[in-house]
Amino acid sequence: MFPLTDDSFFESDIPGPTRQEIRAVSISKLKVFPGCRVLEVGTGTGAIAVDLERFGCYVVSLDLKEYISRSPGRKLANNVDFVQAEFPFFSTREVFDSVFIGGTQNICGTVKLAHSLLRKGGRIVINAFTLESLGEISKALEENFHEFDVIQIFVSKAERLGKYRAFIARNPVYIFYASKD
Repeated sequence: MFPLTDDSFFESDIPGPTRQEIRAVSISKLKVFPGCRVLEVGTGTGAIAVDLERFGCYVVSLDLKEYISRSPGRKLANNVDFVQAEFPFFSTREVFDSVFIGGTQNICGTVKLAHSLLRKGGRIVINAFTLESLGEISKALEENFHEFDVIQIFVSKAERLGKYRAFIARNPVYIFYASKD
């Protein structure tokens, strides 16, 4: 069974909550395993961190003060270190198996630092949904990882409209992923 927590636990005014379907694909691209050490940048609602914890991962989850203190995921997670810090100014000597970037204001610096914190063979996954971020992410990954892949996902959900159900489109999300040589 794929242990995803329901979206309703993460209802919040924090921007960019990652929906269940997107989390499922993003986590699969991280190639996590029990005991995996994951750095999450841009925790937002904390949904990814909670799902990673349920897979048996140790997670360090970073975000800005105004988001980290209100993250609904903080109430659901037991083995996640939620840290208020601006990336790439976060400092650690830890090495991670995977890095997930859900949001950052400095994608180039964040990807560069993420590369330095990943073990050889470690994975980076970046979710994006704004047009402006696509070129920046591509450039940062090319400079630091040289090779990367990207997929685009559209999710539509059936919602009741009167006596019918109609599929309502959600944001298309781009998922970038790469491995450290």
